[in-house]
Amino acid sequence: MKLTEKVEAVINAAQAAKNGESEHTSYRIFKECGLTQGAIKRYVDGVSDISRMGLGVAEKLGEYYDNHLAK
Repeated sequence: MKLTEKVEAVINAAQAAKNGESEHTSYRIFKECGLTQGAIKRYVDGVSDISRMGLGVAEKLGEYYDNHLAK
């Protein structure tokens, strides 16, 4: 799976958590990844496009996917 697909899956899970459909909240993701809450929230809220995400953030979200969402 490509890194972009992993990042999209993590962001989608966080968006679903806003509706109570997932346990992967923005808060949980930023705490476990060591990122700032704003770094995740912008993508979850649709303010920033993931195609412009920094590589460091994308790699951390990819690791989160591998550890929590990969089946």
